[in-house]
Amino acid sequence: MDKLKKIDVFLFDMDGTINMGEEPLEGAMETLRILTEKGKRVGFVTNNSSKGKKEYLQKIRRMGYDAKIEQIITSGMATAQYLSRHLPYKSVYVLGTDCLKQEFKDYGIEVKEIGEDADCVVLAFDTELTYEKLFHATNLIGKGRIYIATHPDFVCPSEEGDMPDAGACMALIEKTNGRMPDVIVGKPYQPMAEFVFDHYSVNPEDVAFVGDRLYTDIQFGINNKMTSILVLTGETTLEMLHKSDVHPDYVLESVNELRKI
Repeated sequence: MDKLKKIDVFLFDMDGTINMGEEPLEGAMETLRILTEKGKRVGFVTNNSSKGKKEYLQKIRRMGYDAKIEQIITSGMATAQYLSRHLPYKSVYVLGTDCLKQEFKDYGIEVKEIGEDADCVVLAFDTELTYEKLFHATNLIGKGRIYIATHPDFVCPSEEGDMPDAGACMALIEKTNGRMPDVIVGKPYQPMAEFVFDHYSVNPEDVAFVGDRLYTDIQFGINNKMTSILVLTGETTLEMLHKSDVHPDYVLESVNELRKI
């Protein structure tokens, strides 16, 4: 754990890492406070693009940690930056929530609605999904429009069970159109890392990423040269870890072990 003492920024996944649904995991909020008091910069990075940064800010504060808006990063924010930088002046049809559409509009991106043509289709975690919205997206993708996904997660955990996430819709679109996204922005991919490093003005070696999923959180750290820390409070079990080719730098029972650094 000595290496972790030199880390400047600790970035945390949310569900399964510091909370489960609306409830914080035991001791997690106190751990975040302790890290902050030790002078570490704490951030929250989620692939969930169904909500905006203000909603996540309120959620974290409700759970007991006095977060600031600049500590929140979502795949929706990273996707908006990607579109602004790499596809300026392109219009976008968003298979996502009204909250995500507003995020894009705040970046000056032209957002199209059902029945309108668009230069790009963005697939997100759409908890307001209708068949009409989905059908329009597949029509545009079938016509060869640029196709971007905010993140690859197959499911989003909830108290009621696993919800079909963007990755599940990605599989549906692949079967319908025979296409995978041209770009996937969120963890574990580079566009999300570029957003993180820009946002915190930090180099990869000064960042640790803490999460519970091997194929997104831990792979994100590995792919982008951050220190990777797996916690066993969410999706990944020791049995899954032993069978995996993804090897984190550290394996902890929970985030509370970070109090030792």
